[in-house]
Amino acid sequence: MKPNDGVEVLKGVGDARRDTLKKAGIATLSDLIFTLPRSWRSGTVFPLDPERVGIEACYELTVAAEPTVSFYPGGRRAFKFTAQDDAGTRVTVLYFHQPYLKGQIRKGDVFFFFGALREKKGKLYLFSPERQTERPDPDALLPVYAPLPGLSGKALSKWIDAALLPCLPQIADPLPERVRAAEDLPNLAHALYSMHRPESLAALEKARERLAFDRLFRFSVQAALFNRQTVDIKVPGMTAPKLASFTSRLPYRLTGAQEKVIGEIWDDMCGKEEVPPMNRLLQGDVGSGKTVVAAAAAFLCGVNGKSTLIMAPTEILARQHYAGLSRLFEGTGLPLYLLTGSTTKKEREALYEKTTRKEPYILVGTHALFEDSALCENVALTVIDEQHRFGVRQRDRLNEKGGAFHSLVMSATPIPRTLAMFLYAGSRISVLDEMPPGRIPIQTFYVGEDKKERIYNFLREKVEAGEQAYVVCPLIEDEEDTSPLQSAKEEWEAVQKHLPHVSSALLHGKMKPAEKDEIMARFKAGETKILVSTTVIEVGVDVPNATTMVIVNAERFGLSQLHQLRGRVGRGKIASTCILVSSASSKTVRERLQKLCSCQDGFELANFDLEHRGPGAFFGTRQTGFDGLWDPEILTMPLFQRAGRAARAFVESASPEELAPYEKSYHLN
Repeated sequence: MKPNDGVEVLKGVGDARRDTLKKAGIATLSDLIFTLPRSWRSGTVFPLDPERVGIEACYELTVAAEPTVSFYPGGRRAFKFTAQDDAGTRVTVLYFHQPYLKGQIRKGDVFFFFGALREKKGKLYLFSPERQTERPDPDALLPVYAPLPGLSGKALSKWIDAALLPCLPQIADPLPERVRAAEDLPNLAHALYSMHRPESLAALEKARERLAFDRLFRFSVQAALFNRQTVDIKVPGMTAPKLASFTSRLPYRLTGAQEKVIGEIWDDMCGKEEVPPMNRLLQGDVGSGKTVVAAAAAFLCGVNGKSTLIMAPTEILARQHYAGLSRLFEGTGLPLYLLTGSTTKKEREALYEKTTRKEPYILVGTHALFEDSALCENVALTVIDEQHRFGVRQRDRLNEKGGAFHSLVMSATPIPRTLAMFLYAGSRISVLDEMPPGRIPIQTFYVGEDKKERIYNFLREKVEAGEQAYVVCPLIEDEEDTSPLQSAKEEWEAVQKHLPHVSSALLHGKMKPAEKDEIMARFKAGETKILVSTTVIEVGVDVPNATTMVIVNAERFGLSQLHQLRGRVGRGKIASTCILVSSASSKTVRERLQKLCSCQDGFELANFDLEHRGPGAFFGTRQTGFDGLWDPEILTMPLFQRAGRAARAFVESASPEELAPYEKSYHLN
């Protein structure tokens, strides 16, 4: 066997299973080996305890009632029963699409179940746990692989076993030997073997450290290379007008922090001679006024006969930026244009005819700006509003539009300065640490799901008072058999049931752009009173009349994301409320949600997350699937710093041949 062999060389992988694996990005034996476990389980038996919610564990349980087969919407069937541990604590066990189990599990049977506890409305659940009758070895560490559509984690484990030993010696180690030795890390083959078949907890932790270090090291080397390439570049300096020529157009006074940051940006871009290209990160808490700072930078470019590109992460936010900037620049002679995925071909052609002229303009858009067909000229500045994501390759592609050389990245998620300095290597950092005067603090409450009836009554009172509300859920609909979470679709149906005379709507990211725009337009116009949504409304949506935010299953969100969602209210002159709904009884969950209730400062919340969850809190644990490498226990600030130091030392001493693999692309996400 060779790493580049197709998975069909394995016994049991026919055409159908080959195609299933390929759809999941597993085409070769190498892909299979790099499909890492989502977690590991030990044979240690634990009592049922809400503190273990979300953690893979083993439970010795007695089936307490005769199993039944229940039917769910969409034709789903679940084999269902109640089980209990020695202390009498009960859990509901469900197996979806496996009714044949009825003849295998009976009341009074004792099994050892392996799975992650879930909790809803104070009740515990196990979804499709593995089971066995023999007591497991408490010292064993067994991998748990995420199942694929039509394929179990057990099948993946069997195929990985077959490919592991033959292929591992043939897989090249990308980490330079001198770096590996200096950092006392195992080689790649040993690390991969320990990930799949750990001999001990210490070996597993060392393997996870090695693979996480690989990612951070590559990230750091590419950032260092990018900085080295740009350090000697110079561009023509601009001439700064009086700040009053910009502020006189505003309907409000700038805060001291806004004036300071605008000064920093203008200093970067202005000069009688040539200046280095600006590469600045603008951090600001919810409502601190980042957009007007970006507008000041675009104004400077316009005065100097140059154009600006502003990229927003969603079409909703792009349209909002476009509307706000259109009002601000009305009468200046500086035209604004909008480019999104829903812009028609005819509209695009007319737009490109205008953006390829020498006259200055501001072009606001979504990822459509990255397209090669998006034609631009005479651009000096790109503004990227992409929350806490950082992609040098994407910024490069945008900066190539029209010859842009200055770059301003706006972070909507407050990031502790030490972490920001790593993530945005080579950038200068500006922080808006002052809120505009007159903003009323948002009252935040944490309640259990048993208070839902009172919440509906509260929403009715707010609507009758002429106000509007958001209700946010983590899922679109119950698509996951393993999830007991309230879905946005279910919650919308509940809102309609309890508040039948109140106009409500459902909004989620899978809708077509035109449909989302129509729903948001009705909500902004006040026609829709309650908007039930997924986190598509997290970034930048501004409806001053929306005064209430209800977040269902709040334990599913990070503190920074909850703070962002909360920031969608409190934008008008009426006192606003945020209600966090969670019945999770975990002490950690309670502490996090109570922290949000007592704190309005996004940077303080971010530091709390950094201290309690590690930098992984800012990446999330699900990007293309959790593989245990973004776990906060592994992705620590000391590991960030180690990787950064090692990368800088490597770049200083490496030969062109050693650097070549890192120079192929700058992709630091």
